Amino acid sequence: MSFKRQGILLVVILSISSLLRFAGLAWGEGYYFHPDENNIAQALLNLDQKGNPEFYAYGQLPLLLALFSARIYQLFSFIHQQPNLDFGQAVLLLRFWSALGGVASVWLGYLLGKKLISHQAGLTTATIIGFLPGLIQASHFGTTESLLTFFYLAIGYFSISFYQESKTKDIILAGVFSGLALATKISAAFFSLIPLLTLLIARKKLTYWLGLAIIILAITIIFSPFLVIDFSQTLSTLKYEVAIAQGKIATFYTRQFLETAPFIFQITKIFPFSIGWPVILISLLGLIIPFFQKPFSSKTLPPWLIILIPALIFFLYQSQLFTKWTRFMTPIIPIFSLLAAQALTKSPRLIQYIVLIISVLPGIFFFDIAYAQIDVRLQFSSWAKGNFPSESFILSETGNTLGLPLGEHDLEIVNFNFYNLEEKDYQDQLCQLLEKADYIVIPNRRIFANHPPKKFPNIANYYQKLFLGQLGFSQLKVFSPNGYLPTALLYKNEEAWAEETWTVFDHPTIRVYQKSRSYSIKEYQQLIFK
Repeated sequence: MSFKRQGILLVVILSISSLLRFAGLAWGEGYYFHPDENNIAQALLNLDQKGNPEFYAYGQLPLLLALFSARIYQLFSFIHQQPNLDFGQAVLLLRFWSALGGVASVWLGYLLGKKLISHQAGLTTATIIGFLPGLIQASHFGTTESLLTFFYLAIGYFSISFYQESKTKDIILAGVFSGLALATKISAAFFSLIPLLTLLIARKKLTYWLGLAIIILAITIIFSPFLVIDFSQTLSTLKYEVAIAQGKIATFYTRQFLETAPFIFQITKIFPFSIGWPVILISLLGLIIPFFQKPFSSKTLPPWLIILIPALIFFLYQSQLFTKWTRFMTPIIPIFSLLAAQALTKSPRLIQYIVLIISVLPGIFFFDIAYAQIDVRLQFSSWAKGNFPSESFILSETGNTLGLPLGEHDLEIVNFNFYNLEEKDYQDQLCQLLEKADYIVIPNRRIFANHPPKKFPNIANYYQKLFLGQLGFSQLKVFSPNGYLPTALLYKNEEAWAEETWTVFDHPTIRVYQKSRSYSIKEYQQLIFK
């Protein structure tokens, strides 16, 4: 393939990847359903208005980037003269940088594939990364994952370049990006394993190690200064977050990880949805090839080890934690694309094209159901306006990402805390609400799917009897994320299997139940609680 044709294909790949990341960036239409995104957006507002983010679970680099772009926008805008950001603007700016980081990751995937394998493999890697569902989703959240993925790939690229060419600027850039990653999220300290392993394999002197450490530390402090300024608060928050991750502190939003098995959870509930089975399967073959192509060659094997070993360590550590959110795995997802490209380069050309076409379908279908249509919750809100009689009493759930958008309707809504249903006071409250309720709305699977019956018998019993129609409520309507494309077969049962990041935050299934038979408070107590 000629250099000109490669350039044209790369531009096409980057253009389509940009469309899949920037289109639908304002999803939710003013309602913000991702809890992490809400926390970071509020931290951005605090930084803008108070000069202090007052939020220490993450670093400040994403906030500084968003604030920088806000200042540029305000400087050159002749229409917008608002002195401070509002919440919606904060979210959109954070999402902009996530989308930009997502597109940059596609470009770095091309560079890594070209460096490790071939020019053709670089294009294949970029194509697969561009269509990975998990990275498309991360680009639409104003959180840290998309930027961290970009930093991981950048660190890998410059580390491998340093090993192959011994140019000092490459290890300096690897250190810079390591510092930027750490300034984004403290757990990104793992990323520093890549340049450290590079120095080890390359057998570099101690001066390189010290220089790398100084660069990482300096960049981290420069771009996340409040880690040091409010060090005691940072340390306290870090201890708290680590305790939650290890399961030492129980919270309502980590109950989905009860009775889950390390590694199996990631393999069954994260990777199939974030990556797709076609890429997973072909990447397993690609994982073998580097170790048998010119075995232990100093030219081919070490560069792969530089990027694979830290990814493996990252996977092993994150997988054994009690909390197993999708975001923990996001930065290493592109590695599957590299391995898949390695396998495809050894395949006949026709097989390459067929597999590549199949591999991009999950990303297209996911974008279709999540961002190419009106948010499911807004579809429900529009339907509710014409189908719930005025002054209806609706029982819904609290403790979710955000209450359903029904505030503008003439309805009485109670968001009940079902997480505490094992307590007697809450049981009495629920029975009173059920007697009064005209409708029950379940906004997503976050509560009913995350409570093992042995540990939470009353919660499990309530939902089981509701679903079986034994509480006097019949299913009236189900709002599912049905896109414009034929996605039903691919995503029909995703809610039952995927980690809740996949279905709760941006394309949940909403269930509506209507009262068909009335029971007394005492009867509800006898039906639900033993």
